Amino acid sequence: MKVLILGISGSGKSTFTKQMIVIHQGFSTYEEERYKSILHQNVLIGIQELVKYTDKLELKVSNENRKTARYFIEMIVLEEVLDEKLAQKVKKIWNDPAIQNAWVMAPQMQLQMNNMEYLISNLDRMCLPDYKPSVEDILQARQRTTGQQTTTFTKDKYTWELIDVGGQRPEREKWENIIQHTQLHAVIYFAGLDEYNMNSSEAQGKTKMAISMQVWEEVLHTIEKHQICLLLFLNKMDLFEKKIKNESDFNDFKTILGYSGPQDADECSKFLRDKFLAITQKMEYSEIHAHVICALDTSAITTVFEAVKEDIFMKRLATTQHF
Repeated sequence: MKVLILGISGSGKSTFTKQMIVIHQGFSTYEEERYKSILHQNVLIGIQELVKYTDKLELKVSNENRKTARYFIEMIVLEEVLDEKLAQKVKKIWNDPAIQNAWVMAPQMQLQMNNMEYLISNLDRMCLPDYKPSVEDILQARQRTTGQQTTTFTKDKYTWELIDVGGQRPEREKWENIIQHTQLHAVIYFAGLDEYNMNSSEAQGKTKMAISMQVWEEVLHTIEKHQICLLLFLNKMDLFEKKIKNESDFNDFKTILGYSGPQDADECSKFLRDKFLAITQKMEYSEIHAHVICALDTSAITTVFEAVKEDIFMKRLATTQHF
């Protein structure tokens, strides 16, 4: 069973793929060591970009932290080793009021490491010499997908291949070729619910959500002539719930998307789901299954995968009967 995983950068495709490994086979010792290195880099990349962002906002760190801030701005991440001494520097600058003020404003920006609160809260454990990443650590790890990554596992006597392709604009140019020349059984498109008020780096004046909807329509045009099961995953419900509870973010939701309903995350997510599905309806797609998910929730993803499996098998059966 070949399933293509698509979505713009940061939509959570890779987290879902990691969940499939967690659920069906687990990570090898080699993979755990690899994620240890990735998580250490996440900490350093995250604190560096946050310090730079603070400087860009012209927020001044305290006098006692100026030297530390300069250190992180100038450091070369790949040359650093995250030990207990460096971890203390990270925590010290993280707790600076200017850095915290910048972090409050960070959700509207495209910071690579939007998981810094998790990383900082687990930093004392992560910097130890004998540190071994937990499953939750690995799910929180951030690594940009480039090229084509294939994950294989077995479920109910079927071998599954999940093909994860990078979501940056240059990587998206490869999608059509993969769809045209791969015998796919399904395409899962990921969109981040929390991206409705995040500025896009691809197009000035557009949000990441607007870009995601645009790319969704492009995907629909590409696969409309193929007998492929299409699924829509609206991801990051956990972050979305926090945003909708915040008055400023909720006002953005109403203003940007024209929403007039209650301040309720479930209702707001349904509103977004309907916007995505409206694009499919004008193209006369008969059946697209949409799921609102949090890719970090292993239990929920296990349930969703069972539904996805059923959707794909039913599509195969319908296609076989059609021919």
